[in-house]
Amino acid sequence: MTDTGRVVVVAAGFALWSGGRCVAASRWADVRRLRAYVSSDAADSPLLLGVELLDGTIMELHEAAPGFDAFLDRASATLAGLLPFKAWYAPLRAGTSHTEGVVIYERVARRY
Repeated sequence: MTDTGRVVVVAAGFALWSGGRCVAASRWADVRRLRAYVSSDAADSPLLLGVELLDGTIMELHEAAPGFDAFLDRASATLAGLLPFKAWYAPLRAGTSHTEGVVIYERVARRY
């Protein structure tokens, strides 16, 4: 069985744990983009979430990972402009946008 990791969510950020150790961590303020996608055309392909950070690092979160739902819940409360789950999950699963995935959040640069 593949290690899907575990997502740990706290108020200030989140971390991805795998094999009993933290492999990546970030603050919510450092998230640049979230892109949801599936790994293949197969109907049972897992949903993956690419979390791109401001420094260019990309964390890949697996939908079967413990804490994945908590990540999406906290992201919806923290990341202004995040697409609602119902707006992207069903079309992604229906295969209408699985190849490139769906950008569900992108940080807007602030102008002063």
